[in-house]
Amino acid sequence: MTTAEAAARLGVSQRQVERLVAAGALASTRQVGRAWMIDATSVARLGEQARLRGRPWHSATAWAGLLRLSGLETPWLDRQASRRLDERLAVTSANELEWACRRRAQIKRFRVSGSFLAELSAKVRLTGASAVQPERDLLSPPVDRVDGYVTTPERDVIAQEYFLIEDPLGNATLRVTDFLAVASWEGTMPVAVVGIDLLDSTDPRQSAAGRRLVEGLLP
Repeated sequence: MTTAEAAARLGVSQRQVERLVAAGALASTRQVGRAWMIDATSVARLGEQARLRGRPWHSATAWAGLLRLSGLETPWLDRQASRRLDERLAVTSANELEWACRRRAQIKRFRVSGSFLAELSAKVRLTGASAVQPERDLLSPPVDRVDGYVTTPERDVIAQEYFLIEDPLGNATLRVTDFLAVASWEGTMPVAVVGIDLLDSTDPRQSAAGRRLVEGLLP
């Protein structure tokens, strides 16, 4: 659908639709002249999310929830806050968790030369489709794109080193956060993070794999 149709469906301006595409909240299928064509499924999903009750969690809470679901410690939460979070997770569905954790990072998509993809993959903390396990997720990681977390300084260095060009249809997704638990993480992201990033995908198979992962971790 056109940006005008997407804006009418969501009750926002066309400029806001363009910002949502740039932020990765909506998927663009192709560009016609200067206009973007928007994936109708991603519009429907965003509209469904907007109807969910409650505000998205603060990034510290979102990361705590995802790490706790992954069986990891969250030392920045005291005992009372940890108990409250566990109680919330016990009554949260996969869709609600996806909405609650939407502030975990700023998503930027870039176009990068295919010859750099292997090097770039080694510079980021892989997640989403780039971190799937065929035996567990019934999917194979794509070889023509990369999805991973970086800090702001890392993003700036990578953008310069690999000549990244911002592109909503790009083959490199960088999820930017300076949250300490992520900045200090090495290797592939924890399983709940991989699951929530897959669930957030506009690809039906990836989203279904993410749902299975997340639902298997929720209490």
